[in-house]
Amino acid sequence: MNKPAANSKLDILRIVSALAVVLLHVSSDYIDLYPAGSTNFNIAVFLNSLTRFAVPVFVMISGELFLDRKKDISLKKIWMHNILRLFIIYLVWSFGYYVFQSIYFWKFDFYRQGIVRTVTGIVYATNHLWFIGMIIGLYALTPILKSWLKNADEKNVRYFLTIFFVFQILRTTFTLLINKSLTDEISKFLTFTEVSGYLGYYVLGFYLSEYKVKKSFKTAVYVFFPIGILLNFLISVLMSKEQGSYTPGIYDSFGVFTFINCIAVYLLVADLCAKQKERAKIPANIAADTLGIYLSHIMLWEIAKNELGTDFLPLPVLNMIAATAAIFVITLLISAGLRRIPFIGRYLA
Repeated sequence: MNKPAANSKLDILRIVSALAVVLLHVSSDYIDLYPAGSTNFNIAVFLNSLTRFAVPVFVMISGELFLDRKKDISLKKIWMHNILRLFIIYLVWSFGYYVFQSIYFWKFDFYRQGIVRTVTGIVYATNHLWFIGMIIGLYALTPILKSWLKNADEKNVRYFLTIFFVFQILRTTFTLLINKSLTDEISKFLTFTEVSGYLGYYVLGFYLSEYKVKKSFKTAVYVFFPIGILLNFLISVLMSKEQGSYTPGIYDSFGVFTFINCIAVYLLVADLCAKQKERAKIPANIAADTLGIYLSHIMLWEIAKNELGTDFLPLPVLNMIAATAAIFVITLLISAGLRRIPFIGRYLA
C-alpha cells in the first residue's frame, strides 16, 4: 500500500469515527428519554450500537502512526511535542468546560468559587476528555513498544494480540453475558493487567498496517460485520428489557462483537482506499479537524438540548440524525477556525 493511500485511509477512518462519536453521545441521551423495550428506545439503542467502533479505531489509527517501524520517534519528541500538546489541550478544554458549565448551567461566577473548587472543576469538568488521558498513557509507552516491535516478528505480535483477545475481549464478553458470582470470580482470576485497556487496540492498529491480512480472514470479518452489529443491538435490547433499564455492556469497546467490528471497519476502509493514487484534499482537511470535533461536540450538544429541546422534529430518529449532522458540521467549522489561530492553534484543536 503506497503512502497516499495509507494517508487517505486514515483520513476516512478519522472522519467516520468522529461522526460516530457525535452520534454515540446524541443517541445516548435519547435512550434515557424512553422506557426500555419501547420502539424509540430500540431505535436509539440501534444507532448507539453502530457507533461503538469509534474510540477503538481512533486508538488503532494512533497505533499505526506512532508504532510504524519506519518512523523514528525519540523519547524527547514524544514528551515535548505529542504528550505536552495533548496535556495543554486537556487543561484548556477542561477549563473551558468548567467556565461554560459554571456560567451557562450553574449560574455563578466561576472565579469566585475559590482555588480548590476551580482546580477540581478544571480536572473533572467533563467526562469525555478521559480519551486524552488514555492516549497520553499510550504515547508514554510508545518508545518501549517500538523497541519491542522493531525486532518482533509477525508471530510474536500475533501472540500478544491473542493474549489481549483472550484476557481482555473474551473475559469482558463472558462476564457481561453471564452475570453470576462464579463468573465474577473467574473474571478476577483471569485478569491480566498488562494487556488490559486500549493497549491491545494500539498494537492492533500497527499489526493491521504492517502485515498482510489473509483474504479468508477478511472475508470472515466482513461476513460477520453485520451479524456483529445485529447481535450487539439485540443482546443489549434483551438485557435492557430484562433489567428494566439501559444495559450497553455487550457493545462496550471490549465486547467481542465490537472488537470484530473495529477490525472490519479498519480493513474495509483500507481496501476501499488501496487503489487510490492521490490523497484527496477535502477529506484530509476534515480529518485534521476531528480532534477539535471530539473536544467541542459535547458543549454544542448541551447548548442545543437546552435551547431547542430534543423533539424539534416529528420523529426521534430524525432528531438524532439531524442533531448529529448539525453538530458535526458546526464543530468542524469551530475546529478549523481554532486550528488556524497563529501560534496557539495547535494547542486548541
